[in-house]
Amino acid sequence: MKDPKITKPVGVNKDGYASGGVKIEVPSQNLHLDPRSKTSIRGQNYVAQGDTVTVKGTKTRKPVKATWY
Repeated sequence: MKDPKITKPVGVNKDGYASGGVKIEVPSQNLHLDPRSKTSIRGQNYVAQGDTVTVKGTKTRKPVKATWY
């Protein structure tokens, strides 16, 4: 008798890990030139300034601005 062909479920690669998935868009990090590296001869570095958003307060608290990096 011939051995049955081994099949794997859809969405699983040869190692058994899930393949595919959802592509997540990464927002810009609001990069600015580091002031200490403006005159450097070795190159320039960029520092993330973060994104500022308004966060909803709880119960009687007012909305607060938060910076995410």
